[in-house]
Amino acid sequence: MSEFGLALLVALTGWWFSTGVILWLVHRSQRHHRKIFALFTLTMLLAFYGVAASVYESTPHSVVLAFCLALLLWGWLEMGYLMGFITGPRKEACPDGATTASRMRLGLGTCLWHELTLLAMVAVLFLLSWQQPNQTALWTFTVLWLMRWSSKLNLVLGVRNYNQSWLPEHLAYVHSYIPRRVLNPLFPVSVVVGGVVTFLLFNAAMQTPELGLMIGLTLAGAIAALGTLEHLFLMAPLRDAALWDWAAPDRGPAVTKSEPQS
Repeated sequence: MSEFGLALLVALTGWWFSTGVILWLVHRSQRHHRKIFALFTLTMLLAFYGVAASVYESTPHSVVLAFCLALLLWGWLEMGYLMGFITGPRKEACPDGATTASRMRLGLGTCLWHELTLLAMVAVLFLLSWQQPNQTALWTFTVLWLMRWSSKLNLVLGVRNYNQSWLPEHLAYVHSYIPRRVLNPLFPVSVVVGGVVTFLLFNAAMQTPELGLMIGLTLAGAIAALGTLEHLFLMAPLRDAALWDWAAPDRGPAVTKSEPQS
């Protein structure tokens, strides 16, 4: 149980700290963005090398290392989007009166290169981890990917609580794709599925006798739990962004297109 608790602590700390570092770097002066992203691109390549070296053994140290490298890879991808280097061909606001289907299609255009890069990174991690004992990096990155996709779909369908301060000014047009709603049809499904995945991963972790595998499953389960919690924050009238006040400016409540609440 002590290893289980330590794994949870590692996941929680890694999630909180890596998110804060990304936000802090993104909200620095834009004149530094190219240098910062170039440095992190080199770090990203080294992270892939580290994952390739760590997959051959599932010791606790290798598993935790793979988890941290997956967070680093995810951080590079998120930084590329928020800094404007990996976004999409569309950089315009959503037209007034757009239907949900149109908003989803046009919204995909604002992040198409980001989504394609994400899929490519998942594919590389899959190939590196294929039939290897340590698949923690793949599990972690895949859970982050699926949770992010679910969050994006919920955002386009409409959410109650959306913090606009995380997006820098050069991505301000993204706000127009996110309507304000008390609830959307996908939200309950997302929360239930997230909860089930979390339970299955934690249950598998508790059942396995292998320490390294237990830690890896626990770390992936913790990310699933945190992703589910982030979904709840989208609808709860809570200021979750306070967790990262040290990293990102607070520019007030979101400005989103209004729609009839449901």
